[in-house]
Amino acid sequence: MFLYYRLLFIIVLLAGPSELVLAQFDFPLGQHEQVDKSAETRELVSKYCRLDYEGARLNAPDWSKLQPLVWWKTNPDYTQMDIVTRYTVEGEPSPNRGKYNVTVQYRTLGIFDLVTGYVREPANSVQEVNYTVSAVNGEWRILDADNTMPHPSRPAMIKWLNSRISGTTDAAARKIYEDALRQLQTPGATPAP
Repeated sequence: MFLYYRLLFIIVLLAGPSELVLAQFDFPLGQHEQVDKSAETRELVSKYCRLDYEGARLNAPDWSKLQPLVWWKTNPDYTQMDIVTRYTVEGEPSPNRGKYNVTVQYRTLGIFDLVTGYVREPANSVQEVNYTVSAVNGEWRILDADNTMPHPSRPAMIKWLNSRISGTTDAAARKIYEDALRQLQTPGATPAP
């Protein structure tokens, strides 16, 4: 029994000072401080949307501008593009298990399909896209989106169509590009905001 008390006394002597030493420092033992990154994630999605709106997704050399904003390594494949007149990053991002969801509303003008061509949307059509933003080692980027099609503006799309027309020898493809270009350049092609 004496040996038991002596062993207990030694343990208390050794453990006690270490607790006192740890109490001198501000360590969050068992607690993780939650830092609000909603403003940072909203700004990140805004930058991505601006570059996409300006046509960065349509041109391979411009991918390097988007790469630091997303976790995927290459420009996602697409067969359609949503031509938009404007976009709005909605309200505050909502936290969800260490990630943030950011909602963007696009005012759509029409859809261009690489096979079938351009189809104009009804006036004041709105598309909502949810972006998921996450961090790895403190670096925040876009992880995923509901809709990974490009969302270029009308001027960016016109520029892209002109480059495709001048670069193709395929008569059927040229006709699709020219028809889309004609529709986008006609007066009233862009609805009032």
